[in-house]
Amino acid sequence: MIAGVGTDVVDIDRFRKLRERREFLEQVFTANEIHAGSEGPAPDSFFAMLFAVKEALLKAMGCGLQRMSLWREIEVTKNEKLHLSGSLQQLAKEKSIQRVHISKAHSGNDAVAFVVLETTDSEEIA
Repeated sequence: MIAGVGTDVVDIDRFRKLRERREFLEQVFTANEIHAGSEGPAPDSFFAMLFAVKEALLKAMGCGLQRMSLWREIEVTKNEKLHLSGSLQQLAKEKSIQRVHISKAHSGNDAVAFVVLETTDSEEIA
C-alpha cells in the first residue's frame, strides 16, 4: 500500500552558488554525499538532485522540515539507495515503510525528484 508521495523541483543554478558555501553542504549532506559530489563531473547537478530527493522524501514522510538535522538523516548511497538514520529511521518504522521508490531527472536548469513510500499493510478496496 502507498504510504506517502512527495515531489520536489530544484533550480540547479542555485546550487552553483550554494556549493561554494561549505557550511551549507555540511548542514544538508552527509560526508559520503559531499565526497561523491565533489569528485563527480557535474557537482551542481549532483547536489541539486540530492537535495530534491531529500525534500521529496520529507514531503512523502509527512514530517516537513522540523529541524535542520533531518537533512543529514537521509543519505543517498552510490547505488542510489536511501539510508535513513535517527528520528527519520524511527518514523519510517512507525509508519511501517518497507520500500522507498525514487524517480529523478534533470533537464536544462531543473532537477526533479519523485518519491513513493510503500508499506506491507494491505487495504482491501470494496
